[in-house]
Amino acid sequence: MDNLIEILFKRLNALEKRIEKYYKVLYIENELDFILNGTYIFEEDLADILDGNYVLGGENGKN
Repeated sequence: MDNLIEILFKRLNALEKRIEKYYKVLYIENELDFILNGTYIFEEDLADILDGNYVLGGENGKN
């Protein structure tokens, strides 16, 4: 029984760390947070993404 409680406690701690990590990634207070997190998308890029025409980097990609 103690072994099961120990395993569950370790899993709970791991889940807590993952939730904290995701919160830090997803927390947005202002537009600067988008830029600092690397998640800022320009309007013209967003249109290409929604149309399915966006290409990442490379010779044929957008810079």
